[in-house]
Amino acid sequence: MRTRSARVLAPALAAVAAASLLGLSPAHATAGPVANPVVGHVYETTNSAAGNAIQVFDRLHDGRLQAGATVPTGGRGLGSSLASQNGLVRDGNLLFAVNAGDDTISTLAITGHGLVRRDVAASGGDQPVSLTVRHGLVYVLNQNSENISGLRVSHDGHLQPLPHSTRALSKTTANPTAAAQVSFSPDGQALVVTHKGDQTIDTFAVRNGYAGPAVAHHSSGSTPYGFAFDRRGHAIVSEADASAVSSYAVHANQLRTISASVRDNQAAACWLVVTRDSRFAYTVNAASSSISSYRITTDGHLRLVASVAGSTSGGGTDAALSRDNTSLYVRLANGVVASFSVHHDGSLTTQNDTAGAAISGPAGLATD
Repeated sequence: MRTRSARVLAPALAAVAAASLLGLSPAHATAGPVANPVVGHVYETTNSAAGNAIQVFDRLHDGRLQAGATVPTGGRGLGSSLASQNGLVRDGNLLFAVNAGDDTISTLAITGHGLVRRDVAASGGDQPVSLTVRHGLVYVLNQNSENISGLRVSHDGHLQPLPHSTRALSKTTANPTAAAQVSFSPDGQALVVTHKGDQTIDTFAVRNGYAGPAVAHHSSGSTPYGFAFDRRGHAIVSEADASAVSSYAVHANQLRTISASVRDNQAAACWLVVTRDSRFAYTVNAASSSISSYRITTDGHLRLVASVAGSTSGGGTDAALSRDNTSLYVRLANGVVASFSVHHDGSLTTQNDTAGAAISGPAGLATD
C-alpha cells in the first residue's frame, strides 16, 4: 500500500525527470505542459574567415527563434558575402556547408545531442558558394573556377570525390559568370546553375550520377540569382537587376520559359523559396528590405500577390521555410534572422528578429 508521502513525492519526481529531458534545472520544472516547446531548428553559417561555423537557433512552437549553440564546420569562411543561394543545405539528418575561404565543404549530422561534424572535403574548385544533394550525390558550384564538381556522400556523412565529375560552366561572354546557385531538378535528371554575370542559366543532363556538358540558355530577365523548384519540376528563378521572377519548364538540357520577368516592384529580388505545396513563392528583396509573394499555378505561371508581403529591419541575404511551411525565416546582412508566420492564403505576419554569433558575410540558411 502506497503511503501519503509517496503520493506527494511522485508528481515532484516526475517534474524533475521531465526537466532533465528538457535541459532545465529542477527549480524551473513544472508539472504542467511546456507552453512553447522547441519543435525544430534553424541553421545559419557564420562565414567567418577565422573559422566557419553553424549558428543553431531553436525553433519554438509559435515560430519564434532563440539562439543556441555554435558548431565549427572545420573549414574557413570568406568573411564577406558569397552572393549565392544554397550555401547551406539540409538533406535528411545531414547538413552540408560550403567553406569558401579554404575551398572545402563540410557535413554535419543532426543528432539528439546537437550537431556533430562528420567530414570536410575539397570542393573540386576555387571558392565554393552553393551545393545540391540528391540520393547520396553532391554537386558543388565553385564560383571563381566557374565549374561544378561532384562528390559521393555516405549515409553517415563521409565524403568521397566523384572521379572525372568536374564540368565547366558555359561562357557566353567575356564577363565572369558570377554563378549564384546549383540545384538538382526534382527528378534528378538535370542540374541547373544560374549566372549573375552574363544573364545565363546552364543546364547539365545527369546520367548515372555524372553531369554532361553545360548547355547555355539566355535568362528571361537580367541577373538570374536564387531559385527553387515546385513539386511539378518548374524552376522559379529570381532576377536581381529587374527585381522580378521568371518560371521555366526543365527537361534534362531543355529550358522553356513559362512566365517571363514578373516584376515585384521592389529592389534586388535575390533569394527565393517555394512552399511545399507549390502554391506560393517568396522573394527576398535585398535593396528594399522587403519580401514579395507570388502565386504559382499548376502549369507554372506566376502572378504577383503582394509586392510587400513582409518587411525586414535590414536588407535580406537569404531565406528558408520551416518543414511544415508555417514559418519563413530571412537572414539579414548583419546576421540577424527575422521570423514570419506563413498563413494559408500566403500572407505573412512578422514574428521577431533573433541575433546569433554571425554578424556579417551572408552564406546560408536552412531548417529542420
